[in-house]
Order: sequence, then structure tokens, then C-alpha cells
Amino acid sequence: MKFLRFQFLFVLFFCGPLSLKVLAQEPSIAIELGETDISIQRPFTISVIIKNSDSRPIINFPSIKGFIKKGTETSVSPVEINGKTVVSQVITQSYAAIRPGQYRLPPFELVVGETTIQSEEVIITVQADATTTPVVAPPETIAKNDVFLSLSTSKGSVYTREGFSVKLSFFVAESYPFELTFYELEQQLQQLLKTLRPANCWEENEGITDLSRHAVFFNGKQYAEYRIYQATFFPLTRQSIQLPSVSLKLQQFRPAAKPGGERKKEIVSYATRPLSVSVTPLPPHPLRDQVAVGQFRLIETSLRKNPAVGQSVQYNFRITGEGNIASLPAPVVPDSTTFDIFPPSEKEVINRSGGVVSGYKTFSYALIPRRNGTFPLASYFRWIYFNLKQQRYDTLRSAITLRVGGTALPEGDTVRVSLPGSIYTGIEKTDSSEQPVNMQETLRLLVNILLIGMILGMMYLFWRK
Repeated sequence: MKFLRFQFLFVLFFCGPLSLKVLAQEPSIAIELGETDISIQRPFTISVIIKNSDSRPIINFPSIKGFIKKGTETSVSPVEINGKTVVSQVITQSYAAIRPGQYRLPPFELVVGETTIQSEEVIITVQADATTTPVVAPPETIAKNDVFLSLSTSKGSVYTREGFSVKLSFFVAESYPFELTFYELEQQLQQLLKTLRPANCWEENEGITDLSRHAVFFNGKQYAEYRIYQATFFPLTRQSIQLPSVSLKLQQFRPAAKPGGERKKEIVSYATRPLSVSVTPLPPHPLRDQVAVGQFRLIETSLRKNPAVGQSVQYNFRITGEGNIASLPAPVVPDSTTFDIFPPSEKEVINRSGGVVSGYKTFSYALIPRRNGTFPLASYFRWIYFNLKQQRYDTLRSAITLRVGGTALPEGDTVRVSLPGSIYTGIEKTDSSEQPVNMQETLRLLVNILLIGMILGMMYLFWRK
């Protein structure tokens, strides 16, 4: 009997605090799939959302038939909820489609740490982008020596603040008889990009760090493509974009005149043709010089739908899609006598792949209702942009309605208000010596007392034995 009692105390002593800790810190994990109706230029994404965890696990994302994995991005954000800081992170895997069509992604499982999560089956529809017209090198250059430097753009005409991609590649035919090597490439690129980058554009560089070789086939020949530079530009003014001719020097080795002799080395230079991209002003609108341009949609969340007067509400307004994510403006929120609305915190995730810039930007607001009633947030949160797909101005509006009423919650979950007036009314009468109860410290104190009691009990049992 004493042995069983000892076992019970042992398990309680060592496993009790561990169980409390695990319950308090167990992360919440979920899978989020990207849009399933995309263009050939846009990546498909699979995201793993991990809440209450700041350690990044290794995740083996599934392979998708007809797609190529392009890279993984991670964003980490601390969020304060009810006085506690919860760290959340999003790990996103991007996939690029090889060609247009419909693709089936069967149900799959991901192992995150010691947790296994499942995702449902989806059908991904990839559509051809009719607006993309790549510009290649002049045919006479290809026919001349099977080696050329190509500067291409994805579009020949864009609206102000509409993105277009620029790619600089070096092509060499598989049948080319001489050996070519890049010559002082880093120094050449620094000067080359200074000449190439337009001054009146926002640049999103894809950050090519190595000259990987890509096999391509056109004009009846097999070529090796070396992508030197690729970026997306967003024109900030109505001035047309001029891309001047740029050149690149390489070392070329010719066979030795005699067997065993020294190969002939020479410096050869290749140049591109200049290109231009016309910029069209947006249609007349009071905000046409301020709105974003692209394809966007709204994802919104509210931590409470039925708050009491004076109770803070966290509201997230997330704009996701394709466009210049970094420069997306926050919604213009009108003055309100119904809510105290504080300036938002911002978080963004940007994907740069295949000449397309996509991602999202989240604006997190703190709202404090000042009176009871039913209030659609569409009256306060709306966001106007120019929709490239519809070729017209569009508005993203909140679809959430807050119903304020009922008994006020405990003071630890509310903000003192004195209506009418600011939420800071009466602050001079508040006793700053009043300290809120720290539940974590209280729990720790109780656990310590319990541990001391168990130790004393075990010492007493051994002493009696």
C-alpha cells in the first residue's frame, strides 16, 4: 500500500507540473490553402498556421503534379490577447504551374512536430494569361551566332501603379561550338542594373543569387537559358518607361590550332535592344492618384462579435492578392461617435515568383464601443482600388456586424469609459496602485506550495518507514 502511495506521489510530483505546462502552451496548428483559380503567372500556396509557438518546425510540403516548388516563406507575429502575448507564425510553400489546365491535389497529411494535420482534396484551375507577351531577342541575332542576350518585359502597356516584369537572360544554343564563361559578372551587373532600372518605378527584385541553367526550346533549337536578373516594376508616374540597351561581356575559348596547344581566349560582348513600356493613366476618379492597382480580396476577422460597452475588440482587415503589396494604403476610417478606433498595426507577407508579386497586408485595429446597438463595420471600413480584371474601380467592404450590449465583462477585460467623451475620461480618478491579478504568477505560486507539501509528505512517509 505504501509502495502504491509512493508511486502516486512520484507521478504527481514529476508529471503534474509538466501536464499543466503542456496544456498552457500547446500550439494550435491549421492548414490554409491559397486560391484555387489562378493565372499561369501566379503561384499556388499551402500555408501552415501555428499559434502559440515561436520555434520553426521542419515541414515536408507535398509535391503537386504539374507544379514546381518555388520556395518557402515564414512570417512571425506576436499578438496580445487578454493581456497575454501569443506568438503566431505562418509557413508558406509556393508552387508554380508548368502549364495551364486543371490539377487535382488529393488529401494530404503534414507532420508538424508531434502533430499530424490533414487537408481536404481540391481542384486547382490554372488559366493562361492573355496579357503576357514576352519580348525575345531579334531573330537576326539568333540566326547569326546562336548566342544572345535577351531583355524582355511581360507587358507592353500598363496603367499607373500596375506591375510588369522585366527579365534579363543569356541564351546559348546547345550546338554552339565554343566554350563561354562569365567574366567579372558581379562588377558588370552593378553597372548594368544602374543603367537598366527606371527611376520612376517601385522595384520588387526576385533576388536571383545564382546563374541556374534552364533548358528551353524555340526556333527549332535547344538552348540553355541563364537568368541574370528578374524584377517587377510598378510605375509611380504617367511617364512611359524606357529600358535602354545593355551589354554583357563574356570570355570565349576557341579550340587550339594544334593538338595539345593553348586555346585561344577572347572577350566577346552581347547587347540587348532597347525596349519601352507605355503607361496609361487610370480613368477619372477622385482617388485615382492614391488607390492601389491589381487584383485583391478581403479577409477579415474579429475576436468578438458581441462585445459590451467599453470592451476592446481586435479587428483584422487583411487585403490579399496581386499587386504592390508593400505600398498598400490602410483603409480611410471616418471619425465616429460610436467607437474609439485606434491606428492600426501592420503586417505584410510578399511573394515574388515568376514575375508576379503577390501576398497580403493586414491592418489590425483596436475598437472600443461607446454605446449599445447593432453596428455594421462596413460603415467604417472600406477600401477602394482599381480592379485590373474588371478594368474599373472596386471597393472592399467589411461584412462583419458588431452587436454591442449586455452586461459589462470583468474589469480585466474592459476599458473604463465615461460617456460621452473619450475613453480616457476620468483617468485622473483612477488609482494607479491597483494592480491586475496575474493568473500565471498565481498558478506558479500554487504549484510551488503543492510541491513543497508533496516533498514534506514524502519525507514523513520515509521517516515512518
